[in-house]
Amino acid sequence: MAIAFAIYLFFNFNSHAPAAPDTGSSWARYGLYGILAASVPALWYLRRFKRTLNAYAAVMKERGGMPDPNLGLELLRRLSIGGALCELPLALGVVYLLTGGEMQFFVGAAAVSVALRLSYRPFTR
Repeated sequence: MAIAFAIYLFFNFNSHAPAAPDTGSSWARYGLYGILAASVPALWYLRRFKRTLNAYAAVMKERGGMPDPNLGLELLRRLSIGGALCELPLALGVVYLLTGGEMQFFVGAAAVSVALRLSYRPFTR
C-alpha cells in the first residue's frame, strides 16, 4: 500500500507526459478488465494456501500448540507465493498508469491488491 501511495503522490505532483502518448488505445479502454483478470491467479492459488493453513492448524491442535517445522516452512512458502500473486493487479495498474491510463484505475488496482492480500491472512474466530 505504501508503494501505491508513493506512486500516486509522484503522479499528482509531477505533471509530465506519460510514457506512451496514445491514450485512446484499446489498452486504456480495457485496463480495468486487465486489472481484474490479474487477480484471478491469486484467488485460484488461495485454495491451495487454505488447505495448507488448515493442515497446519490441525497439527498444532493435535500437538497441543507445538507447530510442525516442516508444515511451517511449507505454509511460509505458500504465503510468499500467494503474496507475490496478490501484487499482480498493482503491477498492472502501474503499467496502466505509466502508459497514460487514468489515476482512478490505478487506485482501484491498489485496492484490489489490498483486498487480495487480506484474503491470505489466517483469520480465525
